[in-house]
Amino acid sequence: MSPRLVMISRWRLETARDSLWELLTNPTEWPGWWPHLHSVSRLAGGDAEGIGARHAFVWRSGLGYHLRFAMTTTRTVHGRELEATANGDLHGSGLWIIEDDAPGALRLTYRWDVELSKPWLRRLAPLLQRMFVWRHFVVMAGGARGMAGRLGCRLSQVEEWWTISRLADGLEAT
Repeated sequence: MSPRLVMISRWRLETARDSLWELLTNPTEWPGWWPHLHSVSRLAGGDAEGIGARHAFVWRSGLGYHLRFAMTTTRTVHGRELEATANGDLHGSGLWIIEDDAPGALRLTYRWDVELSKPWLRRLAPLLQRMFVWRHFVVMAGGARGMAGRLGCRLSQVEEWWTISRLADGLEAT
């Protein structure tokens, strides 16, 4: 069984909620500002709230391989939460949460809870899991800077946490 990786990124952005929400809910435009995102293709549009929207993502790892997976939106709370499931080279879920922070600033948190599906990644996970996590946060930091640039706002804080859980035996490491 592949270890379950739970990685959390939090960014403080000095921007308007509507602008941030608009950016988050248009993933086909993300490659224009997210450096490690190679491409996004729209597979399905979803309902009026975006539930059921499905997009295919291809990410550059920075380690010589690409990750390919589809994200399906499963829940939205307009301007506050956006949740989706992932299937492909990895599977699990991602959740964006937008919260008020300091005056004129928002806290954007992303929780990425996944297991590796690609066989060679699963085999290497016990040896390279810390490197996978490190690369995830490099990709996320690039996204934070790119997002701030696209929004024309200040990125004033970046935080990150992670844990690895082996579901079969219940062991955790941080």
